[in-house]
Amino acid sequence: MKKLISSLTIALVFILNANALENDVISYGPFGKVTIYKPTGAPKTLVLFISGDGGWNKGVIDMAKKIASQDAMVVGINILTYYKNIKKENVKCYYPAGDLENLSLEIQKRYKFPSYFKPILVGYSAGSTLAYGALAQAPENTFKGVIALGFCPDIEWDKTLCNGFGLTSKVLKPGKSFFLNPSSKLTAPFIVLHGANDLECPYADAVKYMKEVNTEQLITLPNVGHGFSVTKNWMPQFITAFKKIQNTPTYRDEKNLESKTKQPQNFQPYQTNLPLTIIHSEAKENLPLAFMISGDGGWTSFDQKLGEQFSKAGIPVVGLDAQDYFWNTKTPQKSAQDISNAINHYLQQWNKSSFILVGYSFGASVVPFIAGNFPNELKEKIKGVYSLSPDVTADFEIHLLDMAGISSDEKYNVINEINKIKSLNPVCFFGSEESETVRKTFETSVSKVILLAGDHHFDNNFVSIVESVLKNL
Repeated sequence: MKKLISSLTIALVFILNANALENDVISYGPFGKVTIYKPTGAPKTLVLFISGDGGWNKGVIDMAKKIASQDAMVVGINILTYYKNIKKENVKCYYPAGDLENLSLEIQKRYKFPSYFKPILVGYSAGSTLAYGALAQAPENTFKGVIALGFCPDIEWDKTLCNGFGLTSKVLKPGKSFFLNPSSKLTAPFIVLHGANDLECPYADAVKYMKEVNTEQLITLPNVGHGFSVTKNWMPQFITAFKKIQNTPTYRDEKNLESKTKQPQNFQPYQTNLPLTIIHSEAKENLPLAFMISGDGGWTSFDQKLGEQFSKAGIPVVGLDAQDYFWNTKTPQKSAQDISNAINHYLQQWNKSSFILVGYSFGASVVPFIAGNFPNELKEKIKGVYSLSPDVTADFEIHLLDMAGISSDEKYNVINEINKIKSLNPVCFFGSEESETVRKTFETSVSKVILLAGDHHFDNNFVSIVESVLKNL
């Protein structure tokens, strides 16, 4: 997903640390050097651990090692280095959610995780503030959750964090400090472990603050101040919180569970390993179903809300999580085969005779190739192929470069493919605030390009997107 991000240095340098644990030290983008703490076996999750204002020193190092013992790969982040680097950027506000997600993606690709784990954010002191802000500003389903150790809601930076999808803040001292307001829009757990004897971030203030956060859990540590120096006084509670987040149902599972209440009688979900989200439509309109493919950030709140708007208009939706499905390389032929099987199943289940193919960002670039590789009998049922913010080239594997919005050696020419499927009614959509270069390339090369108001997310105006699609059926 081409989101607002801080500067990104693509070069990665691995340095073997000459200590007994053989931790890796990686020099990566705005974070500078980060330390990788490995579990004894295969990691079952990834933790991004952000230090306090003291930097990456002995206290947080010991914490990271303890966390790694929970079958987690831990990435140690020095908040001082991160702030020093992003402070150089000419931006109005900071968006650490994008940087943290990109770091997670690169680490999991580099260490060959078999599938992508939504990272758990852990922060100590100032790091806990940053972790909370990242969770609040990110789209749903970006992070698995946050554990905050010694949490204060104020951040002493020259600029505040961007609002994103659910964060607001207020100025404490102009150009020096800001207060991150409690959010009622969180969709992942936010668990605070707070010392009852904390004088730097008073316990009473934490209690008051957490009452206004919708996914909160405050765990009181009776024998802890702000330092967390005695492991036995907080580690058991941390393990409990950590396991709670690990065992939280995935975003996809939650949405599919919600969808069950709207299922038609005798409805049978497709038995598959494909990462699908099903959105039923209660409307009785004789409209096609939509098969949607998300951006490379996965099936987030943007995709979900767009799907729900299609549903309100009378179009049921089958949504594919691109980050999950394309984590490992696919081919257009394999993708078309997998998706055609799912579409045929749901055409039957919903008693539909036609469908549309919709892709957003990464998904927008791959849908023309998938449509072009459908069997002829399925092509006859397509009412349109709709690409929301496509790029000029596509890839069938998630890469860091894709998420950063930087061109890579993608070998699939999207414009050429769109022109091959003119009979399938391909339509491209762009936001008015997106790159004119990409849009004009499409406008001069393909038959139908529609300009909608807004940015890469079309200002989250889902009604406008769906209405435009319906007009071009």
